[in-house]
Order: sequence, then C-alpha cells, then structure tokens
Amino acid sequence: MTPRLLLNGDFARFWLSQVLTGVASKSMTMVFPLLATISFAATPFEVGVVAAAQYVPVLVVTLFIGVWLDRRPRRPTLLFTDVAGGLALLLVPVLSGLDEFHLGVLYAVAFGFGSLVAIAEVCAQAYLPSLVRGSEMVAAIGRLEAVFTLVVVAAPGLGGLLMNWLGGSGAVLTGAVCYLLAALVLCGVRRREPPVLAPVAPQRVRSEIAAGARFLLSVPVLRTLIGQAALFNFFEQAMLTLYTVYAASVVGVTPALLGLTVTLGAVGSLLGAVTAEQAERRWGLKRVVVVSMAIASFAPVLIPLATRPTAATVTIWSLSFVLYGFGLTVYNVFSTSTRQRLTPDRLRGRVAATTRLVAYGPLSAGTLLGGGLGSLFGARSGLWISVCLLAAAFLHFVMAMRRTRIPDLRPDPEQEQEPEPAK
Repeated sequence: MTPRLLLNGDFARFWLSQVLTGVASKSMTMVFPLLATISFAATPFEVGVVAAAQYVPVLVVTLFIGVWLDRRPRRPTLLFTDVAGGLALLLVPVLSGLDEFHLGVLYAVAFGFGSLVAIAEVCAQAYLPSLVRGSEMVAAIGRLEAVFTLVVVAAPGLGGLLMNWLGGSGAVLTGAVCYLLAALVLCGVRRREPPVLAPVAPQRVRSEIAAGARFLLSVPVLRTLIGQAALFNFFEQAMLTLYTVYAASVVGVTPALLGLTVTLGAVGSLLGAVTAEQAERRWGLKRVVVVSMAIASFAPVLIPLATRPTAATVTIWSLSFVLYGFGLTVYNVFSTSTRQRLTPDRLRGRVAATTRLVAYGPLSAGTLLGGGLGSLFGARSGLWISVCLLAAAFLHFVMAMRRTRIPDLRPDPEQEQEPEPAK
C-alpha cells in the first residue's frame, strides 16, 4: 500500500473537491425526499418521483458524456459541474424566500442537479489517471472509493440532521456552498492532462459509445461485477426510499434521528476502507468481494424489524447501516480497482460512462419501485419485499462468481511515469 495518504498535492486537491461534492450531492438524496414529505405532505409515490428525478439523468446524458470526455480535457468539465451544481442548489433557498417554491420546482431542481452529478461522476473517473502514477492507481481508487462509499452511507444521514438543524432551505444552501468550495479547490490542480483524441464526427458517436460498452461486456469479471451493481442498486434504492417514508411517517422518528441512523453507517465505511487491502491479502480477492457483497445485501434485513421510536430502534437501524457501509466500501474498492486496471486510457471515459449507466440507471426505477410498493402494500411490507429482493440478487451474484475469474491487480507499466506538471 502506498505510504503517502494522499499521494501528491494535485491528487489531494482533487480528492478534497470530491469529498465536498460527494457530501453535498448524496445529502440531497435525503433532503429532497424529506422536503417533499415534510413541506408538501407528498405521497410515497410522489416521494419516489422526487428521488427518481435525481437519477433519471443517468439514462439521458451518461453515454454521450463518455464520448465527450474521451475527446476533451476533463478538468474544465469538472469545474463547470461544480459551479453549475452550486447555482442549481441556490435556487431552492432563493425561491423559498420569494414564496415560489412548490413540488413542481422540487422535481425540476432534482432533475437538473442530478444531470450535473451524472456528468461529474463520469468525469472524475476519467480524470483520475492523469493525477497519479500507474503503481499508485489502486491506492488512489481505494481512497476515492472509500470516500464515495462513506458519503453514500453517511451524507444522506447528514442531510437529515441538517434538515433538523437548519430547515430545508438551510440544508440545501449548505450543499450549494460545498459545491462552490469544491470548484475553488479544483482550481488549484496544476497537472497537465494527457493529449486527447481528435473530436469524433457526429455520425460516429454511436459507434464510439458502442466501443466502450463492448469492452465492458467482453471482460467476464467486469460483466459480472457491473451486473451485480445494477441489481443491488435497483433493490437498494427501493429499500432506501421506503426507509425514509417508514421511519418518518410510520415509526415517527425525527429527521435528526433518521439522519443519525444513516450517518453512523460511516463507521462501517471507515472500517471497510482501512481493512480492504489487508482482507484481500489474507483471504484472496474473490472471496473478499463475495463476502463484502453478502454483508451489504443482508444488513438491511434488520430495518423492518423495528417498529417503535425507541432507543432500541435507533440502535438496530444504526447497526444495519454500519454493516451495510462496511460491506459496500470493501466491494466498491475492489470492483472499481479491477475495472480501472483493465481499461485502456483511450476508453476510460466511455467505460466509466457505460458503468455509470448500467450501475446507476436502475436507481430511478428503484425509487419508483419503492414508492409503488409503499403505496400498494404499506411502507413496512414494502420494506420487507425490497430487502428480500436485495438478498435474492446476492444469491444470483454468488452463482455468477463461481464461473468468473478475477485477475490480479498489478501495476500497469505504461502508466508508471509521473503525470507532467503544467508549465
């Protein structure tokens, strides 16, 4: 493992900008549905639509942005998404102050903000290799994935806490400030990006997109890992959508306690981040990937067991998210490291875009599934159905992994040289 925590100054700045935008974007996944539930008394289906609006853009823009990023410098795109994301979030407190904020506006803001997040997440993965050497790639991905999983688990809970402390407008304003600070930090990165390919003709866009998809699907281990990511995210999002409704409307916990239960999952994410490499050396990569996914898939079973707003309920839910965060962090570190190591640089943008589409495209459908299950069967019964489906998806993954070989993650000699600093 690389001894330097943040590898080099430019990677440290990039990493910090990703922390800021990650915390802001993932906290909005809790803030927006809570705004719909508390401010507008939205139905479970309407809450599902608000949540889905943040993820639908993955289906719309992801593949095209992959082609764009393989033909243009990536840092300017990241700067644009940071600034635009901050301005989009600022609309909420501004319109609230003008008494012009309603559920339709929330749908629009969620969709626009989700579009910028979809672009930025693909761009960040494509930009990373220009900041570190090949031998540092696994370490760099591990640090980024640890942060990513940490904010996925903890930031939604932080959103609930901010809602309780600052109100809806204050919580969204905090996210806007984070985005603008991230843009400022990213301005300090000085590394020169590798030369980009010539711009692709419009009539070739389809074939360029297909090249990234073909590569991803042609490698058995990548195909297996991305397939499980899609299934997991689909059923997980249904569960998380119903968890917000169940905890706030049925059990009756406050937004602060709701946020606390999710935020404590960060403890599991931190444990996963610091133990992932040691676990791989001791038990082998394939076994660690399967066991970590098992932990993440079965931990949510604890959630519908608790039915009253008591200390025991908060403890059970917190334990569930600690286990979930641990398993998901370990899995994501090795899943992403495997993909980055096997993908040539000329395809990174398109492969990252295809990965985001396949893995995160189901999120919008998952939120609608959760909302539909809640409307048809009630929040608690819907929760049971979603967590059982999540467990069933894991059993399918186990069978697929029995037929799949995971290669060693060895440094790529072609990427061993230091990225060239800007002159």
